Formats: sequence, structure tokens, C-alpha cells
Amino acid sequence: MKNIKRACAALLAAMLLSSMAYAAEPAVTFDFEKDDAGFTPVFADYPAEDGVDDFYELRHGWAELPMGGGKGLFLSGNNHSDDLFMGYYKELPGLKPGRLYEFHVTFRLATNVDGGMIGVGGSPGASVFVKGGVTTVRPRRTVDELGQYRLNIHKGNQAVGGCDLLVLGNSEKEETVRPGEYEWKAFSFTMLAKADAEGRVYLLLGTDSGFEATSSYYLDGITLAWEEQAERPITRAAAIQRMYDDARPAARQAPSFADVGGDHPCRDAIGWAEGAGLAAGYGSGRFGPEDSLTVEQAMVILHRYAGSPGADNGDADLSHVSPWARDSAAWGLQKGLIGEDDLAGSEPISEYAFVRAWREVQGEACVLFGPSPHR
Repeated sequence: MKNIKRACAALLAAMLLSSMAYAAEPAVTFDFEKDDAGFTPVFADYPAEDGVDDFYELRHGWAELPMGGGKGLFLSGNNHSDDLFMGYYKELPGLKPGRLYEFHVTFRLATNVDGGMIGVGGSPGASVFVKGGVTTVRPRRTVDELGQYRLNIHKGNQAVGGCDLLVLGNSEKEETVRPGEYEWKAFSFTMLAKADAEGRVYLLLGTDSGFEATSSYYLDGITLAWEEQAERPITRAAAIQRMYDDARPAARQAPSFADVGGDHPCRDAIGWAEGAGLAAGYGSGRFGPEDSLTVEQAMVILHRYAGSPGADNGDADLSHVSPWARDSAAWGLQKGLIGEDDLAGSEPISEYAFVRAWREVQGEACVLFGPSPHR
């Protein structure tokens, strides 16, 4: 059984990682010796009221590093809301419009928070979560229905990541060499993102805090490299396996499909999906594990996993969508998992698009690659 699990994991990893990569671009490094390199500050998760920026003591700027050695980007804020995000973003132009890229990012953060400290609402280091990501959407704050500033991207909340931001660690020093003084902490991550219609993406680095007092830190030595990736469809078996690995269901049952034999590496996952009513196959005892998963099929599976909630398709024309998938397609459109253009015929869904949609439905991070263990 362990060998079967390993084989299926290897199969899925190969599909996710073997997307044809092109030559990596030369790395770009921002050292902030001359200026702020066009990085823009952004704050969120606090009340949208007059004078609140002053009350939260929000500060930012291109500043001298406290330990000497040049300049960096400074951020500081007093977290009265127990939920303050602050960071910097940078537009990265010049990519091919609509193409998928893998980005490799490293940077360092100067923190003065020693390890093992306790504080108001949480630790001043362990409860201040460092996040990073590359997104198609320009980050900006918007006002929600409760009158709170929120980011317009999927960042998750504090210790939980989102579709566009990874949790990379926290602002607690790795080693306290000089108590109370600033020291460097290194971070790195790799993730996939698509360029927008103008060939742009946006790098965003910052912190999501649960510490109810002031946090201050500096960013420096930001380096990026990227390589174009060819989008490939995901098979039905690989998609179900991805969900199975993340959901970690306790129950197991053997699938009834004739084309999913006892030695199939994704047998347990397909059995789970059948038993849970997520995927019934094509009929006549056939599941089609190596067939490409279509957009319609993906929406039906994810809709069922979400409990088949009702949805309003608004002005969308779903007449060309298969009748058995219309409710699920309307739900997917309403949630923003797909666009109307994605429903043109029985088109396969890419592994990138499926995993983002699955992660959003699951309410967890929507990225294919996680943070590096190097922090």
C-alpha cells in the first residue's frame, strides 16, 4: 500500500512539476542603495475611518538600515485591530501577456524581536507572520461591508495563507546575537503566477500580525528570477489525488470502476471520491483516470465538495454548458473560480487553474509550490 501511495504521489508531482520550463531569466536584485526601486506600501485589515492611519501609527519609507550597511524599505504600525497587514508591492512588467511563470524570490527582513517573547494578544515575533507572493492583480486596499480596509487579493489571514500569498514564517529572530537590536532573517519562496493582459505581475512582501502593539521592520536584498511554464491539463486521477492528499479523509473504500484496478496508484483517492459522491465516472463502470479533466467536470466535483450550494448565474449565458454541469458552472462563475471564456465547450482545465480553484474552495493556500525551508 505504501508503494502505491508513493507511486501516485510521484505521478502527481511529475504532472505538476514537469510543465515544460523555458530558460530562466537572469535574476533581478533590489538593494535600495539609490532609491526605493518603485516599491509601493500597502496597509490593510483596520477600520476605514478618518485619522485612523495616525492612530495606528502607520509609517513607511526608504530609510537607513538600523545596523548600518545601506538603505532598505521600512514599515511600522501599531496593531490596534489585532489583525494588521502591512507590506510593499512592486510591479514587474515585460512578461508575455497571459502566460504562466514560475517565480523564485529571496529577501531578508531586519527584525529586533527576540525569540520566546510574549505580548498583547500574541507574541511580538511568533504572531507576526511574514508573507510573500506574486499575483496578477495590483494589490490595493478596498473597504468591505463592515467598513474595514481589506486587500483585494487572496492573502489568507495571519497564520493561514491565501491564493496569492504564502506564509513564510514569522518575524522572530532565529538567533539572538544582540538582544533588542535588529538582526537579519532570510526568506525564500517559489510559486506560480500568470501575467496579466499587459504582461505584468506584482510582487508583494509583508506581514500579517496578531500582535496587538507596534511592529517595525526593514526589507532588503530582494532577488527575483522567473521562468515561463507551459500550462498542461490535469488528468481526472491526478485532480482527485490532489484533493485526497489535501483533505486527508479517514474513510477508505475500493472504487467500483473497471478501469481503476487494484494496482492503480490513485485507487484510494478515486474510491474516496466515488464514495463521497464527488465523481461518478462516465457510466458502464468507467472512470477515465487518464482523461483530461474538463472545466465542467472540475466545477461539478468542486461544487459537490462544497455541499452543492445554490448560485445565481447573473447575466452569464450557460446554454452551451452541459445540462448536468450548469448549476455547478453558475456556482463557479459566482465564486470567481472560472470565467465565461473557460466554459467554451468541453475544454480541459489546467493543473494551475484547478489547484487554485480547489484551494479556494478548501479555504487554504491556492499555490502549487510552497515556501522554501530556508528562512
